[in-house]
Amino acid sequence: MDITSLGLHITDRCNAGCLHCAFDCGPEFEGSMQLKEAKHYVTAARALGAEIVCITGGEPMLYPNLVKKIIAECCCLSFAEIWLFTNGFWANSVRKASTIVEKLESLGITKMFFSVDYFHQSFVPVEFVKNAIDASLEHRLEVCVDSRFVGGPNEENEFNSATRSHLKFLRNLLSKIEVVKARPMFVGRAAESLAYHVKMEPLSEILKEECPGAWAGSTLRSPLGVDINEFGFITICPGLSIGNGRRSSFRRIIKKYDYRDGAVIEGLCDEGFQGLMNLACENRFVPKEAYVDGCHFCYETRKFLRNIFPQSLVLPTGKSF
Repeated sequence: MDITSLGLHITDRCNAGCLHCAFDCGPEFEGSMQLKEAKHYVTAARALGAEIVCITGGEPMLYPNLVKKIIAECCCLSFAEIWLFTNGFWANSVRKASTIVEKLESLGITKMFFSVDYFHQSFVPVEFVKNAIDASLEHRLEVCVDSRFVGGPNEENEFNSATRSHLKFLRNLLSKIEVVKARPMFVGRAAESLAYHVKMEPLSEILKEECPGAWAGSTLRSPLGVDINEFGFITICPGLSIGNGRRSSFRRIIKKYDYRDGAVIEGLCDEGFQGLMNLACENRFVPKEAYVDGCHFCYETRKFLRNIFPQSLVLPTGKSF
């Protein structure tokens, strides 16, 4: 497998505890990826052809010195794109936002991603995000705003009404930046706490679908990108691990990847969600009658299977069961 992108999930710690978080991140977690490990992963990824590094979490800017050193290392390795995904909590004044962004730009960051929606603005004032976006544009960085809607963007509910209001506050900036409007992935906390707000689809319909793919597009059969978290787990979809970079060579795990080596991934690749269903039912799984979508079904099924196939679902604590 060759990869074009690497996501560095450097921490599960976050100043927010968003209801829709696919990774169950929050203030209760502590610790981050070590700089030595991060350098090893980005060096190996660059040697494998990766052109993009995205630093994410949790909230990576809870560890600003680590973020800065990773950016500098990626710049030295000549990555074409170095991205940072953040909720902007640190931009509590225009001056502070400008100072921080100026430093990040000087080190080599190329694009800033900010989350703006009901979920994040329950914890971070939208004014802070505006400060961060203004500073990023001032320093000629690309900017993307990621907004999550429950149901379609035009659907009326308390979540979407608040999200539209926050975007309206930023309306003078939106023509200058990329805006992504999507619904949450119904895995992690979204599956546990948010799914009952959404219309369910019959299981019979979901089982006709194929898995929509992995990180950075492509398919589980041949991923174009991977994430690695602070515990070393290399994932091709939230919680779905193909190995651990602390226990084996990152390069070896990527180069030797074969979807047939894992029963869960093999089932998803060969037969779609029906393949995962068959595997789970062989182990006495009793499915629900309906799920939000295939990702929701997959998460709930892998939760059942994690005692049998430990890497089918890696949790925020870094443990697989």
